[in-house]
Amino acid sequence: MKSKFSSSLEMIPRQKSFACLSLKFGSILSGLIIILYSVFALAQCFVAFGMLPTELDPNDWNIIFAYSVVFVLTFTHAFTLFLTALMLAGVIRDKLKLIRPWIVWTSIQVSVSVIMFIFWSTMSVINHTNDSSLMLFIIEFLSLMVRFYMLMIVASFYKQLEEGFEETERLRGAKDFDQWYSA
Repeated sequence: MKSKFSSSLEMIPRQKSFACLSLKFGSILSGLIIILYSVFALAQCFVAFGMLPTELDPNDWNIIFAYSVVFVLTFTHAFTLFLTALMLAGVIRDKLKLIRPWIVWTSIQVSVSVIMFIFWSTMSVINHTNDSSLMLFIIEFLSLMVRFYMLMIVASFYKQLEEGFEETERLRGAKDFDQWYSA
């Protein structure tokens, strides 16, 4: 059976269950956790917008950079919130088309987070900065692993649904009773 999804989904390790619970429950729990995180992150972004200076000077690149970073983070979290709500609806209603955008977006986010973590770790080792503690590295690494595990759970549920629908279509095609005894 050839997958209708790109080969990148084939590279994500498959899970059979979420701890001792179903993949559907794990996908719903992952969606709820990410929605809660996105709401808190959006609130933090709005607070950051309020703390930035209101007068923009075109020559002050620090303020322009701060505005652009906060704007990109706000957009990212709002888009994540939207796609996660879409994914939750897809998981609850078993709709593959509603789950797929979340998998692609989260894969991109996890990949960018890994690259940023490696870059940040390397730069702090090269520059010998003492302000970055080991605890910060551990928290960042653990949050990255939790996000990847959530991606694995939802991707495994997606593949489980996809294989179930392929089996259903195969069985629907078996209604042609004339071909059953064509020997």
